[in-house]
Amino acid sequence: MLLRYLVAAFILILFSFITFRVIVRNDYSKKGKLTFVSYSFEVLIFALHANFMYLFLPVKWPNFPPFPESMVLRIIAIVFIIIGFLIVAVGMSGLGYGRTMGHGKKILNTNGLYKYSRNPQLIGYGIILIAFVLLYLSWFSIGWFIIYVVISYFMVKTEEEFLINNYAEEYQKYCDEIPRLIKLF
Repeated sequence: MLLRYLVAAFILILFSFITFRVIVRNDYSKKGKLTFVSYSFEVLIFALHANFMYLFLPVKWPNFPPFPESMVLRIIAIVFIIIGFLIVAVGMSGLGYGRTMGHGKKILNTNGLYKYSRNPQLIGYGIILIAFVLLYLSWFSIGWFIIYVVISYFMVKTEEEFLINNYAEEYQKYCDEIPRLIKLF
């Protein structure tokens, strides 16, 4: 199981690197937006990552193993999942469907959740993943979260290059004021 996990993790990370640092980057630099192919690859990466947990969970897709017996752990995980989904939904709606798809980026959006994070959707999904790590704690689930961090890094670096090229000083000022993850104070 460990070898299968490691090989799958390597392939997913490599596919993510090629997608974000080569294909998406190329689309942004040559076309100024995501194409259907690059956007489809992005969606595929996150779908593959979400289903990656079936390499280590002791159930078949689409089932989940039973929750742990600890009611406190269940409640904490459910709260994390709800908060994460709300952040993703509000982040996507605040950005707009077209921008979420890599289109229509004429003006820099610094409103809503983007006042506190340059990547609220990624933060929201990360919070959801933390809930699953808590529910099904193992080295495999921690590795699954780390894989998400690596994939997100490739995505963020590519988007930041695009944004700095398009918005120059405005984006640099935004980066100076708002962190990549979360602005607490």
